[in-house]
Order: sequence, then structure tokens, then C-alpha cells
Amino acid sequence: MQTHFTQWSEQYVPEAKWIESHADTNSFAFSLRQAVNRWGRLTPNQLFAVQRCIARDAIAKTKAENAPVVSLEPVESAFDKAKQAGIARPKLRLGEFVFSPAPATGKNPNAIYVKHSAGEYLGKVVGGRLFTVSTVSPEVEAEIVSVAHDPLSSAIAYGKKFGKCSVCARTLTDPESIARGVGSICAERFGW
Repeated sequence: MQTHFTQWSEQYVPEAKWIESHADTNSFAFSLRQAVNRWGRLTPNQLFAVQRCIARDAIAKTKAENAPVVSLEPVESAFDKAKQAGIARPKLRLGEFVFSPAPATGKNPNAIYVKHSAGEYLGKVVGGRLFTVSTVSPEVEAEIVSVAHDPLSSAIAYGKKFGKCSVCARTLTDPESIARGVGSICAERFGW
């Protein structure tokens, strides 16, 4: 015996595949499957919503495949050392950007967030790929990748340019810290 959904899926193959692949984890897809099983169809608005979801997923997949590859191992290592030293929410100011690990209990637990020094969210690095918001230019993406490549050198350059520690943002006053570009306590906590 064929269900309404099976009959409907013969006419709407991509839409049915999307609903089936998401119905166990997405309440919207689940409700659509129930609607088709009950009524034998979707309303035009429901069908359009599914097609928008399919298009959105295709765009996200393309964006993920084309996202710049960035190795944040040195940044992650510095954050790990800082956490071991007791810093709950470590940050690094590198160039014009602020890098910080996502909360372990949030929706991006292994991501590193990137903001502009003025506080504007620019994107995140997940799985070795940089995902930026649509307003970020390719030049800014390239600069993010560049400063993250060698965080110690970028931290030193930040400290020398702005006269502030790239970790805690305090004004550098100690001659050794000024020459190093990073405060001595922060340098120790970050393993530098």
C-alpha cells in the first residue's frame, strides 16, 4: 500500500528527498511530511518553502566548498595554553581582528570566532575553513588568513603598532613588554 507521501514524492522528487533527509532532525520537515501523508499534497506556500530550503542548502554547500582554508593550529594551541593557565575566555588581537574560541556548550563548539577590532562579527573558522559574512571582502578574508598563520608575529606587530597587549588590550608600560609587543604575564599564559 502506497502512502500519500510515496505517491507525492514521485512527482516532487527533490522536495521529497529534502523532507525525508531532514524530517528526523527538523520539526518543519517533519510537519511537512505529516501534511503530505494527511492531505496528499503541500500548499503552494509550503512547496515554495521547501524549494527555498533546497536552494539555501545548495548555496551553503557551495560556500563551504569554496571557503578559504586556514590553519589555526597556532591560535588553537595558544588558546589551549591560556585555558590551562586559567583564562576562561581567551582572546587574541591580531592585526585589525579579534579571535576568540566559541563557547564549548554553544552551537559552534569547535569554532573560532573572528570579529573586527571595532566589535563587528566577521565570521568563524570551523574545520579548517573560514566562513565569513557576506559583507567581508576577499582582501579582508586574505588578511584574516595571513594574521592567523603566525599569531605570535601578528600579536607582536599589534602590540608595537597600538602600544597595547594583543591578549588583554592593556597599555604596555614595561620596556621589555613594549619591545616584545606582548605583556609578560600574557606571554607566559599563552606560551610565548
